[in-house]
Amino acid sequence: MVIFLFLILAINFLLGFWCYRCLFKARTLFDDRFGFNAVLTSTAMISFALALTFFFIFPDNFPAMSIINLSLGIGTGWLFGRMVNGQTLIAGVFNGGIGGMMGTMAGGVAKDPSICGLPASAFSEEVTVLFFGSAGFFLLALTVALLLFALRV
Repeated sequence: MVIFLFLILAINFLLGFWCYRCLFKARTLFDDRFGFNAVLTSTAMISFALALTFFFIFPDNFPAMSIINLSLGIGTGWLFGRMVNGQTLIAGVFNGGIGGMMGTMAGGVAKDPSICGLPASAFSEEVTVLFFGSAGFFLLALTVALLLFALRV
């Protein structure tokens, strides 16, 4: 299971890098509005998917993973946000941090549903982790595909 999660993490990093590379190459072709929307969606989804997968790989130390995932999300937001202008940088940093924290919290609830007072899962923990890890990957892939499709229009 850990090998599968590392594979999903690597693919998520590659998808995020590919999205950044394509948007960075075409940054002169789109206006501020499209750039703002592209930064909001890409930073939120990339940091969410990466944080979720990181939490599933290293679930033992919740405070440390929260800080690492928040830093990863802020870094992703800064990287994407600096493509357009100052307000996009602020929005990217904010949404990246929110996405990183959402991924951490969703991973925590998926690992232990009793945190939120939910009943214990009928499925095993491994099935839940694999489902949420795969769902995060597919959500990120769909987001990147839609962003790049919108860029070509």
